[in-house]
Amino acid sequence: MRLLLLSIALFITTISFAQQTITGTVTDETGETIPGATILEVNTTNGVITDIDGNFSISVSGADAVISVSFLGFESQEITVGARSIIDITLAQDLQELEEVVVVGYGTVRKSDLTGAVSSVELSENEAREFSTVDQILQGRAAGVQVTQNTGSPGSGISVRIRGTNSLRGNNEPLYVVDGIIVSSAGEDVNPAGGIGNSGQEVQNGLNGLNPRDIESIEVLKDASATAIYGSRGANGVVLITTKKGLSGKRKINLFVNSGVRMMEDQRYDVLSGLDFARYHNENQIMNYGNVRYHIDGDNVYPILSDGSIATTPAVLHNWQDEIYQITEHYNFGGSVSGGDTDGSYYLSFGYTDQKGLVENSRFQSGDIRYNFDKKITEKLKVDARFSGFYSNLDFAESGDLIGANQSSVRNILSNVPITSDDMEEYGNSLNTTTPIGWVEDFEDNSEESRF
Repeated sequence: MRLLLLSIALFITTISFAQQTITGTVTDETGETIPGATILEVNTTNGVITDIDGNFSISVSGADAVISVSFLGFESQEITVGARSIIDITLAQDLQELEEVVVVGYGTVRKSDLTGAVSSVELSENEAREFSTVDQILQGRAAGVQVTQNTGSPGSGISVRIRGTNSLRGNNEPLYVVDGIIVSSAGEDVNPAGGIGNSGQEVQNGLNGLNPRDIESIEVLKDASATAIYGSRGANGVVLITTKKGLSGKRKINLFVNSGVRMMEDQRYDVLSGLDFARYHNENQIMNYGNVRYHIDGDNVYPILSDGSIATTPAVLHNWQDEIYQITEHYNFGGSVSGGDTDGSYYLSFGYTDQKGLVENSRFQSGDIRYNFDKKITEKLKVDARFSGFYSNLDFAESGDLIGANQSSVRNILSNVPITSDDMEEYGNSLNTTTPIGWVEDFEDNSEESRF
């Protein structure tokens, strides 16, 4: 019995000598104490937090124990206890964590904190090459964002709606911010409905000057955080676009070229052929006690002249959709050079795009160049520069003149009489519009744009 009691006493004594109590204070770099900081013995569940004065006391397993000290917004530290019984700790601020907490409007917040309020779109190098415009990137990739093109013309204006329409009479376009610089939205340049401004100009696309391959990420702000940063300008939401920067290491060179075709197949309207139109027109004239204008002989249609005689030459029958709508190609090419070191980085890119529309005189050509540069001059001075240039030449003839009620090429193609003949000039056209062929050959609606 005495031997057993002696063994228990020695065991308890060993445990008491193995444990070590550590006390101390946790402060920041300015000397202010940090209440609520966590002190945890690594690889154990043994831990405490500092009191209101930043003080703590913890019993660890021994001199080889390692304690971890952490607090939100500060860099964590791991310290080996050794033979010390008092350890005072100074924590350094973690600027990255502070940005994630404070700058909620710039996409660095945790998604769990802003579910449904921020949509993020990130592109890989291969994905970016598939798109020629930024609106194509947003379509179907950002929840709660609806993107539509105002007309079918290449490079024409786009309409972006974030969580629906907010204003009945005002502009519903979001605010676009590229690398901190605000660019005009598609609906701000002109007023197609009339009023102040050039009411006959096609609405422009405010994002045309941005190359999709230069985009690092897109953040769409959809709730009150947008107005908290940008005021009333962000009432319809904000689209934040961040462009690429160079990375430290070996110089990186990218070159690309891609092309495709554009056609209209299933979207065509089923209209009367020239022969069916002549029959329909004759029947309509007879029902209204008028004179027929066409003499039909098999598959040929002969105009009946004003004196009642029949033309000797058959009229030309048209399918305007087949004659006007064409299969067209589009292509774009470009490249980029990037690199950097510990003191800075650079990113240089260029691109050219050529998109032809479904009608011959509808086309969008553009070229762009971008240079992003940052350099650390001294410990307290850093240069961060962004330069971009853009030029475009557009012909919007596919959608037509916005002033004339009947001056639309699409309306012209669908409603124009599908029969032409030199002998029919006296009849004119019931809609007082030129033929679709004349629209393509004689009409221009050019727009040139430069942005720097």
